[in-house]
Amino acid sequence: MRLRENIVKYSNGRGLKMNCPKCNVELIVVERDKIELDWCPKCSGFWFDADEWQLLGVKDRKHDPFCQEAIKSQEKNCKCPICGKVMEKIDINGILLDRCPNFHGIWFDKGEISALVNQTTFETPEEEKTTVNFLGEVFNFKK
Repeated sequence: MRLRENIVKYSNGRGLKMNCPKCNVELIVVERDKIELDWCPKCSGFWFDADEWQLLGVKDRKHDPFCQEAIKSQEKNCKCPICGKVMEKIDINGILLDRCPNFHGIWFDKGEISALVNQTTFETPEEEKTTVNFLGEVFNFKK
């Protein structure tokens, strides 16, 4: 089992153009509180680099996409916008996500992050407040 400790750190310096793994449109960088997410203006999906996910503060391993085993799925495969490898499917309580096999990051289709955060148990109220505030300001998310 590959765990969070195996995450490959990646920094593209934000000079590298990244395209949406679902619809191939150039991703737009959205930044707040040292977290840069790459958002697709066409399908409203977004990419979390592995280190950005950690900055969000979700420590619940049950809902951590970097602690999950890959599964087989009938859903169409897409490629990592960083390395181009076919991404793995992971299932977190019925939410099917795409994860780079090299642990560069996670792709969230529209609505998936809201569903995941609504299922997450945070260690402290402050952790939950920080996560929900960030998502609310960036993606109009409400818990």
